[in-house]
Amino acid sequence: MDLPPPTALAAPLRWKDYLYAAITVGAVAGIGAPLLGAFDLANIAMLFPLAVMFSAVRFGRGPAVLAAFLSVALFDFFFVHPHFTLAVSDLQYLLTFAVLLAVALTTAALATRLGRERDDAEARERESRQLYEIAQALSAAVNAEQIGALRARSMAALGPDTPASLRETYATLFSTAIEREHYLAEAERNRIEIEAERMRSALLATLSHDLRTPLTALAGLAEALPLAGPPLPPAQAELADAIRAEALRTHALARDLLDLARLQSGAVTLRREWLPLEEVVGAAMQARSSLLNTHRIAIDLPDTLPLINVDPVLMERVLCNLLENAAHHTPPAGRIDIAASADAGMLSLSVSDDGPGLPAAGSPPSGTGLGLAIVRAIVGAHGGRVELDSPPGGGARVTLRLPLSTPPQPPVSEA
Repeated sequence: MDLPPPTALAAPLRWKDYLYAAITVGAVAGIGAPLLGAFDLANIAMLFPLAVMFSAVRFGRGPAVLAAFLSVALFDFFFVHPHFTLAVSDLQYLLTFAVLLAVALTTAALATRLGRERDDAEARERESRQLYEIAQALSAAVNAEQIGALRARSMAALGPDTPASLRETYATLFSTAIEREHYLAEAERNRIEIEAERMRSALLATLSHDLRTPLTALAGLAEALPLAGPPLPPAQAELADAIRAEALRTHALARDLLDLARLQSGAVTLRREWLPLEEVVGAAMQARSSLLNTHRIAIDLPDTLPLINVDPVLMERVLCNLLENAAHHTPPAGRIDIAASADAGMLSLSVSDDGPGLPAAGSPPSGTGLGLAIVRAIVGAHGGRVELDSPPGGGARVTLRLPLSTPPQPPVSEA
């Protein structure tokens, strides 16, 4: 879209404007000459302010002032006795000349101001039209490249005499357009990310749901295989046990996928209860006792810990995942530490082990990582966060930080 060049300041007056003003006054004198015998001199004198006013509106203040003085001179030269000379036979004509000059100069000033206001109004109209056209072009721009090209073309059209206010308006328009394009692009990226996450969660939920039924059947068949007939040879019995174990493991993996999809989609409603942390830790350790019986467990839960307001089932799931992960990465007779503390309105609960520690940067993680993903989702739903680090003695440490709130006061019994 081609835009007109912006309005510049008025160009300096040319000498031709003064010549045209003089010709205008001469034309008025020529029109008044035939009227000399028919009209009074005072009426003829009224023609000259018209020439001054025309010169002021058309050519500007300088030519109008010239026309004012030239009107007095021509009126004296052609119309005041003695004719064709600037001499004055009657002193009263000096007052006439002064009044005529004053009227002419006043008319010139007023007409010049009117012309300047007209020019300013036209300039503002042109600037408004240009800004409107630029705004239209910017509204049609769909990317930063188009906005940049329009900006370069518009700024190149600015002349050296362009007012600073117009340059600032241009800059504001283009900066607003660039900011708008940035927010639109950011909103589109967020929309795409949300849609992709929704589709991913739906896909995970569908796959995990469709996998659980055949996996359950496969585990049941593998378990019933030794009971279907004569005892299996040891090698075949071992294979049947391996099939059952892998089917159960894959079933658990599908369950984790489904749970993760539900957590990330927000379909899970927290059923919060006030309970001590020791109760959650004890339930999780009992659920994973078969994995922990070959490890050394150290628990550090101060008696001063406040009650926590959490979903007990989901929080037990969090601790079960952390304990299972620690037991998996810790050799037999290894140490697993569970510690908690409360400070500044936050509860910190850590599970650490003395295993190989976190993988180095760039190394592929071991396992599926679904357990930790579920932990992050559940803790995030509670308004907390998960931190991973390696303690000074080696191994890995996972720390949960949960916000604390004031538990309700027990009812006061009446005496």
